Amino acid sequence: MKRLFRYRLSLLLILISLKVSGQTPNSKDNSSLIAAAIKKFDDPRGVDPMTTYTIIKDLMIIRNSCDENQKNTIDLLTSEQQNRQGDITGFIEGMSELINRQPQFKEQLLIHYFAINTTKYWIHKNNIINASNSSLKNIFEARRSKVNRNISQAYQNRAFLFRVKNMKDSAVFYSILSTKYAKRSDSRIDLALSFHNESLIQAHFGELELAVEKELLALQVAEKLNLIYLESMINRVICNYSLEVLNTKESYVYLKKAKSLATKLNDERSIALCEISESGILISDFKYNNAILLLETAIKKLEKFNDVEQIGRGYEYLGQALGKLNKDSDALTAYNKSLSLFESTGNQDEKADLYLLIGQVYLKENLFEKAIDNIKKSIAIREAQKEKNKIYIAFKVLSDLYFETGDKALSYEYLKKYVDFLELNSTSKNSQKIASLTQKNSSEERERLLELQGETLEKELKEKKILQLQSDRRFYGIIFIIIILLLGGIIVTITLRQNKIKQEQRDAEMTQSLLRSQMNPHFIFNAMSVIQSYIYSNTPDIASKFLVNFSRLIRLILENSHKEFIPLEVEEEILSKYLNTQKLRFENRFNFKIKIEEELRLKRVMIPPMITQPFIENAIEHGQLHTISNGLITIYMTQKNGLLDITISDNGVGRMKANKIKKNKNHKSMAITITRERIEILNRKFKGKGSLSIKDFNLEKKTGTEVNISLPIVCENITFNHEEKSTHN
Repeated sequence: MKRLFRYRLSLLLILISLKVSGQTPNSKDNSSLIAAAIKKFDDPRGVDPMTTYTIIKDLMIIRNSCDENQKNTIDLLTSEQQNRQGDITGFIEGMSELINRQPQFKEQLLIHYFAINTTKYWIHKNNIINASNSSLKNIFEARRSKVNRNISQAYQNRAFLFRVKNMKDSAVFYSILSTKYAKRSDSRIDLALSFHNESLIQAHFGELELAVEKELLALQVAEKLNLIYLESMINRVICNYSLEVLNTKESYVYLKKAKSLATKLNDERSIALCEISESGILISDFKYNNAILLLETAIKKLEKFNDVEQIGRGYEYLGQALGKLNKDSDALTAYNKSLSLFESTGNQDEKADLYLLIGQVYLKENLFEKAIDNIKKSIAIREAQKEKNKIYIAFKVLSDLYFETGDKALSYEYLKKYVDFLELNSTSKNSQKIASLTQKNSSEERERLLELQGETLEKELKEKKILQLQSDRRFYGIIFIIIILLLGGIIVTITLRQNKIKQEQRDAEMTQSLLRSQMNPHFIFNAMSVIQSYIYSNTPDIASKFLVNFSRLIRLILENSHKEFIPLEVEEEILSKYLNTQKLRFENRFNFKIKIEEELRLKRVMIPPMITQPFIENAIEHGQLHTISNGLITIYMTQKNGLLDITISDNGVGRMKANKIKKNKNHKSMAITITRERIEILNRKFKGKGSLSIKDFNLEKKTGTEVNISLPIVCENITFNHEEKSTHN
């Protein structure tokens, strides 16, 4: 900020002196001012659009007195600034004029800016062939210049091109190359921006966990360099990612940081962008009127900078809030404004989203033809883009629409497409996670092998030196070897003990998996029979509800059953989906309650996956809840005596009666034994005093069952995603 102040002061003094003398600025004076502006743009901290925005405003004062080359330079810097601040329509217009002029720049930075912005111009104009040719030319020139910073940005630009084309492998490949050269650059800001670019690509293709991982790396670099603007931007992006997975609490934490940093900079545009994100949180929290007021303020601020895409997102949120308040006409107006803005920038992804939103409003108003027309426009854009991560949402809306119009065959067809995609998407995501983990593990193993080889070589050299130079000290050598052997024995003993504990844990987990594998086929068969009966009874709406709930449950089980620990919120969702599915299966003949103490949520307490499920299944199946009136299962989680205390109670027929009516008298459930083994392993690992106890819920009547599980408390350090790589306290 001090350098910007000195720059503006020097400009002001020159203009005042010229005005006093009655002269106009000459070419030499203009050159010095433009050179200072170029240097400021090249400053890594010039990434802040508000800084460069002020510089451009100052340069426009002298533009009319400049020669042709100087005007071209100012116009190019203006286009660069417009791209940074989101003024895409201004950027397209300015670059169109520059490309027609075909200016010949001499400075390396200006040549690089012109090449980068030419590629982005053709991308916004949806001319992919010209964009690709321009991008390749930019890479060639950058590599010839041997400036790592320029090479990194050239590859980053090509990655952006493939992101727009929805070619994931190519986009990721070039973003990795960008990061590679950014690491070689003298400017660490390029590394932060490369990580940020990788994050945007991963998010675009639905890999939000990887996207957050990259943003956190970018944030570490920005914090080390004290790049306040970049810190604010990255925190805001993580806020948006959190909101996308409906984690509003986490989203608000990052938004608060972003807004605080933007306020510290007095950056009006960044504050407005934070307000756009905040409105999304308010909509998620059902505070629609508050969101509308905040959006109207934010949109007015952004109109000052003509930030087209962010204004478009503001109107998109505004349409959502108005729609929730049943102001459908106003919602359509907001959506159409947003659609018009995104059409001007050529943003196909946002256009597809808006056509779907508009279709949903028409569906709500029973204007089916208009609804179908808009939804099919959305699908057509997705198919043209070969975009697969969001198209399935349109399938679900079309299924609902055709059901409303009475076309049950088409409704079923699109519902099947929707469910098929959910199942396929779940499998692919698991595959990607496994691949990522194995690649990381392989890399670590190679590093350990190299380190071990280095240590072995060093040891051999030392031993040779000892044999050659200290042959008369064999006695000390023998003592040394004995000590080494003793230490080795101690290490081996400790290692074997740890391996034994780990093996016991793996055995218990495997046994638990086998137990679930016995349960799942029976449960899945029953669930599919229920779905079939609903379809035969001509109630596809109930079948659809059951199927969506069931598919989400299966997906959650597949994603989390192999993990050692999962957050309480995930366990709560699995149990809720499981119990809701069972309720639908037994035609709502029983109810359930899940209560989790708020302190546990605040501490981000973790739990072994599905440790409670066998007892809940026993309550339903053996407790005969579907045969009694007012059947109820209660699951309560609290903190007691430094342990996670879980109580599962039901008011069923009780253990005594259940044993009498049990079909297979010789069958013995392994759930209790396995759960006790799991608790014992956790006790040894975390030095806890966990336990398992079972008693009658009503001691006098011997009815119902109450199961109490106590576990050592394990907390989560990194709280955004549910990866196993999180660190546990």
